[in-house]
Amino acid sequence: MPQPAPRIVIVGGGFAGLYAASYLGRSELAPLGADILLVDQKNYFTFTPLLAEVAAGNLSRDDVVVGYRTLARRYGFRFLQGVVDGLDAERQVIHTAHQDLPYDYLVLAPGAEPTYFGNEALEKHSCSLVSVDDAMAIHDRVVHAMEAASRVDDPMVRACLLTIVVAGAGPAGVEMAGELHHFANDVLGPFYPGLPRVRVIIVSAGDRILPGFDDHLARQGLDALRRLGIEVHLDTMVKDAQPGQVMIEGPAGAAVLMAGSLIWTAGTRPAEWLSKVKLPTDRGSLQVEETLQVVGHPTVFAAGDVAGLVDARSGRPYPRVAPIALSQGTRAAANIEALIFGRPLERYQAHHAGKIVSLGRGIAFVELLGFRITGRVAWLFYRTAYLLKLVGLKNKARVVVSLLFNRLFDRDIAASSAAPQPVVAAPPLEE
Repeated sequence: MPQPAPRIVIVGGGFAGLYAASYLGRSELAPLGADILLVDQKNYFTFTPLLAEVAAGNLSRDDVVVGYRTLARRYGFRFLQGVVDGLDAERQVIHTAHQDLPYDYLVLAPGAEPTYFGNEALEKHSCSLVSVDDAMAIHDRVVHAMEAASRVDDPMVRACLLTIVVAGAGPAGVEMAGELHHFANDVLGPFYPGLPRVRVIIVSAGDRILPGFDDHLARQGLDALRRLGIEVHLDTMVKDAQPGQVMIEGPAGAAVLMAGSLIWTAGTRPAEWLSKVKLPTDRGSLQVEETLQVVGHPTVFAAGDVAGLVDARSGRPYPRVAPIALSQGTRAAANIEALIFGRPLERYQAHHAGKIVSLGRGIAFVELLGFRITGRVAWLFYRTAYLLKLVGLKNKARVVVSLLFNRLFDRDIAASSAAPQPVVAAPPLEE
């Protein structure tokens, strides 16, 4: 153990950063005085795989968040709430809005943010899905749209209000579409008996849904979505958006969807400030060795969405999903420990046993160790897997109680915010 004890800074408190901090806090380094500091702009961790269920009112905000200071005390690290806006790798200093943080070892895990490919209109007129606040805003938007539709007589405006477009057909987009279709039509619908059913549309630039899943399972998922009544447009891009309109372009040419809500899950990028630092990057991601060390910087590690590591088995970059992020965070932390004690570092290789996606209504698809599981068994597996991965016993208990209450009683359908004015400005259809 070098003297003085090393200072380890972890930037970002998502799955990668949190698991790195919790590993180091319980490692051989902690009793010897190592300073382990986690920095994030929020003071709470969010279990992002369940955000779609928050948007659908199945879970509450408190079910999926837990304070970092609670976790810091439990796992033996320090926490600082701050916005990181720069890095001086030569001086080994992290810059935040309020102070500079010197480090001896660094884990960069700031996560990703939505990218709209330079289209400001898409950013302005869509709802992202990266935070619990985003999920709650989507929930409120659906509720307010139902209320607004119940007040108007114009069938075109009503149809516009009751149309939701989800851009992106990865797990986040598919889960959101399934959950919102169930929430709007089966949960909210009976309270608005005069309204037609809500139309949910998935638009994907790819030629299939669920990229990265088994082809057969993806086809089954597509069939299940269409049986539910969810429209899916493949090989189609969302080109632009205005209030009440989503412009798309696909095999049949350009078209305009009259839609009151556009939910964006079609792309993310690493945190923007990383593009300004003097570290090697490739298409926005940090170039890393197999040990997750940033190329040319042996004391700087990257994990999660910012790590541009290619899976040797598939030849493609690792997907930006929670299981990959948490395992990379753990491996980066273990390699820092090994580096400090002079032990060999281990290369990262994902031990990702399977993939899970839920469509709501007891429908899920699981790819596990080469096996495909569907139906009720897959749904139970989905529920069990996420309950086990939830951070904190209190949150596990809260989720179980929330799900039980939803079985026994109606979901809470009240919006948590006042209705915006207007919910949507639906222009008349052109002749």
